[in-house]
Amino acid sequence: MDPQPTQPSPSDSGAGEKRPRGLRSRRLPLSNAQIILLALLMVGGRLIIDFSQRIVEGQQKLAEERQLEAEIEALLEEQQALEEAKSYYSSPAFVEDWAHDQGKMVREGETLVIPLYEWPEEQLAVTPAPPEESPPLPSWLIWWTLFFDNPPSFGMLHAP
Repeated sequence: MDPQPTQPSPSDSGAGEKRPRGLRSRRLPLSNAQIILLALLMVGGRLIIDFSQRIVEGQQKLAEERQLEAEIEALLEEQQALEEAKSYYSSPAFVEDWAHDQGKMVREGETLVIPLYEWPEEQLAVTPAPPEESPPLPSWLIWWTLFFDNPPSFGMLHAP
């Protein structure tokens, strides 16, 4: 009887036995302090990123607030100018000025003078004569054009 070859047990790792490099498993020896430090770095990095995003958003909101305040100020100035114009246009002084300047009305003791200019005949505008009216088209020709989208041939135009 042949003795059966024995399988080497995992505890029988001899000096002569070599494992390929890729199969050798190596664990990085991380201590608890290193794991905690790594977790704190990740949380801290996330907090820094979040804080910087909040700073950027805050700056954008401040710029928008300044823009809106400037717009409000401009609108308030426009409102004030419009109210001043409204009070002037509804005042008796404006009505009197308009009546005297553009309404061609006179005050007591004034005389209205309207100058009349004589224009040389060369500068007078010549109105062109009205165009001659063409005779009306027969109704059958109008209907023909509407239905067939083109006028009839020349021979049909002279037919009664």
